[in-house]
Amino acid sequence: MVGWAERVALALLAAYLCFHTLPRAFSKLNTDFPNYYISARLAREGVDSARMYEWLWLQREKDHRGFDLRIIGLLPITPFSTLAMWPLAELPPLAAKRIWIIVNLLSLGPLVWLLHSLTGLSRQRVALVLALSFPLHRNLLYGQFYVVLLLLIAAACWAYLRDKPGLSGSLVALAAACKLFPAIFVVFFLRRRDWRSLASAALTGAGCVAVSVAVFGWNVHRTYLREIIPWTMRGEALPPYATMSASLSSVLHYLFLPEPQWNPHPWHDSPLFYALLLPMLQVAAVAPAILLIRREDRSRRGILLEWSALLTASLAASPIPASYNSVLLAFPVCVLAQVFLERRQFVRLSLLAFAYVGIGFPMPSPARYVGPAILLYVPRLILTLALLVAIYLQLWHDRAEHRPSWKWSGFAWAGALVGLAVFSVVSILRQQIEVRREYAFRVPMPVQDFIEAEPKSIAGKLLYIEFSPTGYRLVSRDRRPMLPDPAFEDTLSFSGPGRVWVEEAAYSESKLVDLANPSWAGVPDALDPMPSADGQAIAFIHNALGSGRLMMMGTSHLNPQLATPVTPPSLNVYEASFLSPHLYAFSASENGRPPSIYLTDQNHLNAPLALGESRYPALSPDGRWLVYSRFERGSWNLWLRDEISGAARRIADVPCNQIQPSWEEDSRTILYSTDCGRSLWFTAIARRRIIP
Repeated sequence: MVGWAERVALALLAAYLCFHTLPRAFSKLNTDFPNYYISARLAREGVDSARMYEWLWLQREKDHRGFDLRIIGLLPITPFSTLAMWPLAELPPLAAKRIWIIVNLLSLGPLVWLLHSLTGLSRQRVALVLALSFPLHRNLLYGQFYVVLLLLIAAACWAYLRDKPGLSGSLVALAAACKLFPAIFVVFFLRRRDWRSLASAALTGAGCVAVSVAVFGWNVHRTYLREIIPWTMRGEALPPYATMSASLSSVLHYLFLPEPQWNPHPWHDSPLFYALLLPMLQVAAVAPAILLIRREDRSRRGILLEWSALLTASLAASPIPASYNSVLLAFPVCVLAQVFLERRQFVRLSLLAFAYVGIGFPMPSPARYVGPAILLYVPRLILTLALLVAIYLQLWHDRAEHRPSWKWSGFAWAGALVGLAVFSVVSILRQQIEVRREYAFRVPMPVQDFIEAEPKSIAGKLLYIEFSPTGYRLVSRDRRPMLPDPAFEDTLSFSGPGRVWVEEAAYSESKLVDLANPSWAGVPDALDPMPSADGQAIAFIHNALGSGRLMMMGTSHLNPQLATPVTPPSLNVYEASFLSPHLYAFSASENGRPPSIYLTDQNHLNAPLALGESRYPALSPDGRWLVYSRFERGSWNLWLRDEISGAARRIADVPCNQIQPSWEEDSRTILYSTDCGRSLWFTAIARRRIIP
C-alpha cells in the first residue's frame, strides 16, 4: 500500500514538473540565468570585464545584447561559476537557458543514483524526495546552479566513502569555486587530518582560480576578494532588510538596524543587539557540525551525518540564502529518512517530511511592519534550524556508547570558534556605529528606490538614475520623469545644464543624444556626456568591448567623425570630469592595474596623480577643487584635492562606499551616492558641504 502511494505521489509531482514548471521555465528569461550567461558571453566576445559587478556597466552591456530583462546583476556570483555557460554563450539567451535546464534535468539521474548508493534509500524514494522539493522547481524556473552543485557535493561524499580522497577533495574545491559555502567541507578534511583530500582541494582550487583569472583578468577578482566577499559575509551583498531570504542576518537587520529608506523604524534600534546576536547565533549553528566530527569514526552513517550537518549548518548560517538553495537539503533528508526507516521511527519520519516540505514552501513578505512577528514569515529559517538540530541529536545518539574524551584539537577548534565570535561582535559593532554617521548627510526621498545613482544638480534640480524592478530611468527628486519621450527612459548617464545630453540605452548600442536637437542621429557607443562650462565642446567616453576612451568634439558641428581621442588606447577610462578642452580629469586602468586618476592640461599629457587607487573624479565648476573616491581598508571614501597646492585630504572615513560625486553650482557642496547601511553598491543619495 505504501509503495502504491509513493508511486502515485511521484507521478503527480512529475506531472506538475512537466506540465507546470518546465513550460514556464522554457518560455522566458528571468532571474537568475542571465546573470551567469552574460558574464560568459562577455568573456567569449573578448570584452574587458573588469567592471562586470557594477550595476550601470552591466546594464549597458546587457542592453547591447538585446536581453529582454529589465535589471540584471552578478552580486555575489563568483566569476568562475559563470564559466559553466561558456559552451552556451554563442547561443541566443533563451536557447541557452533551455539547454541549461536540460542539463539540470539530466543531472537528476546520476543524483538519484548517488543518493541511493550513499544512503541505501530506494531510488523511488530518493526521486520522491527530490520531487517534493519546491526549491527544485525554482532552480529550473530561474536557470539556477544548485542541482549541479548538489551533484558535486554528493559525488564528493561518494568518492570519500569509496576511499578516493583525491577525487573528493577536487570535487569539493570545484563546488567551492562555484559557490563559496561548500568550502566548509575543507573543515571536515582538517578535522579528520585527511591530507590527501586537502592537497587535492588546494591544487584544484588553485587551478580554478588560474582558469578564471586567465579568462576574466585579475581586476574583477581583486574586486571580488576585497569588496564582494566582505559584504557577503555581513549579509549585505543583497538588500539585507528583505526577509524573504529567511536568513539570520536579514531578520536581525529587520529587527534592530535602522536605514532611512529601507527600514526607518526597526522594532528596537540597537546595533549592539545586532552585533551580539548575529555572530553568536551563526557560531552556535555551525560549531556542533565542526566539533562533532570524529576522526576515529569511519562508519558510513557517521560520515554521512557529518556531511549532512556541515551542509545544513552552512545553509542555516548563510548570510544570503535564497529559496532555491534549499534543494541541497535533499542530501541530509535522504540520510535521515533512511535512518528513521531502519529504526521504524515513523513519527520522526513524518516530522522530517513536514519540515522538508515546509522549508521549500513559498511565503510572502508582510505587507506592513510586524516586528518580532516576522519570525512567522520565515518558516524556512526555523525549519532549517530544526532539521539541523535533528541531525545533531542523531549524531550524538549514535556515538553515545562510544564517545571518546575530547583531545587537544577539539578544545583548539572550540577556542577558535569562540575567538571568531568575539572578533565578529567587536568588528560588526564598530562597523554599524560608524555607518550611522553617514545617515546625517542622506537626502530624504519620497519612495524606497532599489538604487539611486549618478546624482547631479542641474539648474537647481536634483536629477538621478532610478533603478527599480521595472527598469531604470532619469528622474528628478519630485519623481517626475525628465525625458519627454518614453523611448529615452532607459538612461544610464546624462549631463547639463542648458542643453541636456543623455545616453540612450538601446538593444544594439548606446548613443549620445542631444534632447534639444531630436533630429540629430547621435554618437554611437558613447556614454557619460560632459559639456564644457562654456557649452562650446562636449566630452564623452567611447565604449568598445568594455574598454573606454575619452573623446571630445565641438558642439557647433555635431559630427561624430570629428570627435578627437584625448586618451591613448592603453588606458581603459572608467569616469571623467570635463570643464574645458584644457582642463579635465579622468580615472583609468592601465594594463590591468588598479584604477588611478589622471589630470591633463593643454598638452594632453595625461599625467597620473599620486592619489592611490582612486576613481570618480569631479572638478568643481570654478576649477579649484577635485573631489574623488579613494579605496582604502575595503571601502571607497571621498577625498578632496586642492588644485592650486596639490594637497589632498580625506572627507570621510566610513566602512562603506561613497561614489559618483558631483558638484553643485556653488563649488562648495557635493552630491554623491552612498551604500552606507544598505547593501553593496545599492546606493542612495547624499549631500555634503565640504568647502567652508
